[in-house]
Amino acid sequence: MSALLLRCWRALGNIRITVIVCFLLTANLGLGYFSLRNNLELFVPMSNLGLSRWINTYGVANPRHAAWFFAMIILLGTLSINTFVCTTERVFQILARRYPVRELPFHFAPHLMHYAVLIILGGYLCSYLFATSDTGHALRPGQMLRLENGRVTLRFIDFKPEILRSKRVDSFDGYVIRPNAQLTVNDGGHEYLAVLNFNAPLRVAGYGIYLSEFQPRRPGGGMGRSYINLTVRRDPSAVIYRFGMAVFVLGLGLYVFGRKFSK
Repeated sequence: MSALLLRCWRALGNIRITVIVCFLLTANLGLGYFSLRNNLELFVPMSNLGLSRWINTYGVANPRHAAWFFAMIILLGTLSINTFVCTTERVFQILARRYPVRELPFHFAPHLMHYAVLIILGGYLCSYLFATSDTGHALRPGQMLRLENGRVTLRFIDFKPEILRSKRVDSFDGYVIRPNAQLTVNDGGHEYLAVLNFNAPLRVAGYGIYLSEFQPRRPGGGMGRSYINLTVRRDPSAVIYRFGMAVFVLGLGLYVFGRKFSK
């Protein structure tokens, strides 16, 4: 039985599997690009619904357009297993050679980066499986939003916009480039002022607060109606891929330092 398991282990770590899977994954992503471009509305809801709910709804209802995505998941899973086995084999070989303790971190560095990539992939998979996203929270000045835990509230005050002043592109001259939405955050009795912009979310008590829309887009526009539209996202697995990124940076640093050390 142990001999069979050993053969299976070595087969899973075969470099030929790596080459074949990488080739198939490249071809699959190439085909997926055209499907994604022509059926974008099919894949956009994934970030709000989560992976499992998306598969059971949009994915199952559109198998022809989603086939490349399902194939990608299978290929990435196969590549992850192959990478883990192959990397672990190399680690065992390094340990068997009995390098001096002070040299071991430098020999482990490239393999540490491989493990880090697997941690990051696992973190993003958990994120798509377990993260929740609540959209469509519109607030006008003075209105308040209470988050699910009931302990945190957000109150929209007003904008302090940055206006584009440029004669190069006349059609955009005078439009808001950064709305700088002013919010009062009350986190369990601790109140402070926060600023919200596109691609600059707030992090409050484990929640991510994202700006998805605002009006007016230029001063005096929007018929006097000012509002912001928020998306509230909670991702408990974010710590996993952030840890993976830290491990990758550590491995990269050891690798670079190790090359200089060896010279």
